[in-house]
Amino acid sequence: MNMFADMTVPIIDRLRAARDHDDIHELREAAHSLKGAARSACCNVLGDIASQLQDDAEAKVQGCGQLVDKIEIEFARVCAAIKDLKPET
Repeated sequence: MNMFADMTVPIIDRLRAARDHDDIHELREAAHSLKGAARSACCNVLGDIASQLQDDAEAKVQGCGQLVDKIEIEFARVCAAIKDLKPET
Protein backbone atom coordinates (compact mmCIF):
# COMPACT_ATOMS: atom_id res chain seq x y z
CA MET A 1 0.00 0.00 0.00
CA ASN A 2 2.91 2.35 0.64
CA MET A 3 3.96 1.79 -2.96
CA PHE A 4 0.47 2.82 -4.12
CA ALA A 5 0.69 6.05 -2.11
CA ASP A 6 4.19 6.81 -3.39
CA MET A 7 3.22 6.16 -7.01
CA THR A 8 0.03 8.19 -6.72
CA VAL A 9 1.67 11.46 -5.61
CA PRO A 10 2.91 12.26 -9.15
CA ILE A 11 -0.57 11.58 -10.55
CA ILE A 12 -2.07 14.01 -8.03
CA ASP A 13 0.58 16.54 -9.09
CA ARG A 14 -0.45 16.03 -12.74
CA LEU A 15 -4.09 16.60 -11.81
CA ARG A 16 -3.25 19.85 -10.00
CA ALA A 17 -1.13 21.13 -12.89
CA ALA A 18 -3.78 20.21 -15.46
CA ARG A 19 -6.46 21.95 -13.44
CA ASP A 20 -4.32 25.04 -12.93
CA HIS A 21 -3.56 25.25 -16.67
CA ASP A 22 -7.11 24.37 -17.82
CA ASP A 23 -5.69 21.36 -19.68
CA ILE A 24 -8.79 19.19 -20.05
CA HIS A 25 -6.97 16.50 -22.03
CA GLU A 26 -4.29 16.04 -19.35
CA LEU A 27 -6.94 16.21 -16.63
CA ARG A 28 -8.80 13.34 -18.29
CA GLU A 29 -5.62 11.29 -18.82
CA ALA A 30 -4.40 11.75 -15.24
CA ALA A 31 -7.86 10.96 -13.87
CA HIS A 32 -7.90 7.77 -15.94
CA SER A 33 -4.50 6.75 -14.53
CA LEU A 34 -5.64 7.46 -10.98
CA LYS A 35 -8.90 5.57 -11.47
CA GLY A 36 -7.08 2.39 -12.47
CA ALA A 37 -4.45 2.64 -9.77
CA ALA A 38 -6.97 3.39 -7.03
CA ARG A 39 -9.31 0.59 -8.00
CA SER A 40 -6.41 -1.87 -8.24
CA ALA A 41 -5.48 -0.92 -4.67
CA CYS A 42 -9.12 -1.33 -3.54
CA CYS A 43 -9.42 2.42 -2.87
CA ASN A 44 -12.87 2.49 -4.42
CA VAL A 45 -14.01 5.93 -3.27
CA LEU A 46 -10.87 7.49 -4.72
CA GLY A 47 -11.38 5.48 -7.91
CA ASP A 48 -14.99 6.62 -8.16
CA ILE A 49 -14.08 10.30 -7.81
CA ALA A 50 -11.35 9.87 -10.43
CA SER A 51 -13.88 8.16 -12.71
CA GLN A 52 -16.29 11.05 -12.29
CA LEU A 53 -13.50 13.51 -13.10
CA GLN A 54 -12.52 11.52 -16.18
CA ASP A 55 -16.13 11.47 -17.41
CA ASP A 56 -16.66 15.16 -16.69
CA ALA A 57 -13.40 16.12 -18.40
CA GLU A 58 -14.34 14.00 -21.42
CA ALA A 59 -17.69 15.82 -21.60
CA LYS A 60 -15.90 19.14 -20.99
CA VAL A 61 -18.12 19.89 -17.99
CA GLN A 62 -17.33 23.37 -16.72
CA GLY A 63 -15.76 23.37 -13.27
CA CYS A 64 -14.81 19.68 -13.40
CA GLY A 65 -11.40 20.63 -12.03
CA GLN A 66 -13.06 21.17 -8.66
CA LEU A 67 -13.11 17.40 -8.30
CA VAL A 68 -9.33 17.57 -7.90
CA ASP A 69 -9.96 19.04 -4.43
CA LYS A 70 -12.15 16.04 -3.56
CA ILE A 71 -9.47 13.71 -4.87
CA GLU A 72 -6.84 15.39 -2.70
CA ILE A 73 -9.04 15.06 0.38
CA GLU A 74 -9.77 11.38 -0.29
CA PHE A 75 -6.11 10.66 -1.07
CA ALA A 76 -5.12 12.22 2.26
CA ARG A 77 -7.67 9.95 3.97
CA VAL A 78 -6.24 6.91 2.16
CA CYS A 79 -2.68 7.86 3.15
CA ALA A 80 -3.74 8.23 6.79
CA ALA A 81 -5.38 4.80 6.67
CA ILE A 82 -2.22 3.30 5.17
CA LYS A 83 -0.13 4.74 8.01
CA ASP A 84 -2.52 3.15 10.51
CA LEU A 85 -1.97 -0.31 9.03
CA LYS A 86 0.21 -2.48 11.19
CA PRO A 87 2.85 -4.53 9.37
CA GLU A 88 2.39 -8.26 9.47
CA THR A 89 4.90 -10.15 11.61
